[in-house]
Amino acid sequence: MKIKICIVTVFYMIMPGPADIAGHVSSLGDFTILNVSQVCADEGFPTDVKTQKEVVRPRVKKFRKGDKFVIVLIPEKNVFDQRNQYKHITNYLSKKLDLDVQAEILPSYGDICRAFLRGEADAGFFGGFSYIMTRNKVAIEPVARPVWLDNSSTYSGYIFVRRDSGIRTVEDMEGKSIALVHRATTAGYIFPRAYFKRHGISDMENYFSKIYFAGSHDTSAWAVYTGEADIGSCKNRIFNALAREDQDFRNQMVVLAESQEMPSNGLAVSRYLDPALKSRIKNLLLNLDKNREGRLVLKNFGAVRFIETRDEDYALQDQMIKEAGVDIETNACGYMIRGGR
Repeated sequence: MKIKICIVTVFYMIMPGPADIAGHVSSLGDFTILNVSQVCADEGFPTDVKTQKEVVRPRVKKFRKGDKFVIVLIPEKNVFDQRNQYKHITNYLSKKLDLDVQAEILPSYGDICRAFLRGEADAGFFGGFSYIMTRNKVAIEPVARPVWLDNSSTYSGYIFVRRDSGIRTVEDMEGKSIALVHRATTAGYIFPRAYFKRHGISDMENYFSKIYFAGSHDTSAWAVYTGEADIGSCKNRIFNALAREDQDFRNQMVVLAESQEMPSNGLAVSRYLDPALKSRIKNLLLNLDKNREGRLVLKNFGAVRFIETRDEDYALQDQMIKEAGVDIETNACGYMIRGGR
């Protein structure tokens, strides 16, 4: 039997640094914006499959010693860095559970949903929007999320421009280009859609000259920094990390809007896992900071502890999705791109 932990990841371009970024981001210009009604099924969540509530209820999934347990990930940044970060958690869980716990970065959110539906994923680290979309079709439940080194277990969305762009208001943005992250992210898609709707802009496709999907939070920020896009959106944690690492980025960029704080990416597990195993995984994560070995794992992972997470913690994102006008039932995300990430 195989145990899979799904790490939900959105593919990010590998951006070595400012000197190399222009060549990578220039490929954004090759993207074609399409209506979601035409291509939603290509890369989005499956729209023609039954949910786990509509199919025969799966049996409780149990594991034997050495079985594979798969955690799926959403791509958030350089996938090599992300894989290296999460291996500290999976190695620890493997040792404590006597299972072969593996993290798998999947190429799209649709692949993650299908992995759960097919029984090929056992858990996943989800962002708020990706959790809500997956929860809509798959029986999953959140158990824990990390508290980062700055003692924050939340993040916010930023909308930003270059300081020398002359853009300071929504009115200044008309006819400009904007870099979003991915249509299944809160900070890089849902927040800007909701923000512009609040400011009277319900048709972003016609308000902006171009809409790019950068594929990752850092690539969206670099796209604006290098002039490939006029406006951008991404997670505050990613933007702030770039600002700390690069003085010119910090000096040249300005944040114009910020969303409310939302829960950071957390671990959700299949509701059909053996309840005893589900409880062990949760307790292992929540008690990492209580022992020396666990604290070392947390340090290498970049966190200070894990805290319990419940479905109701995502109420703000649920409300923001409604405000943005995104139909979760049909995955009508408004628009998406084909041609790259």
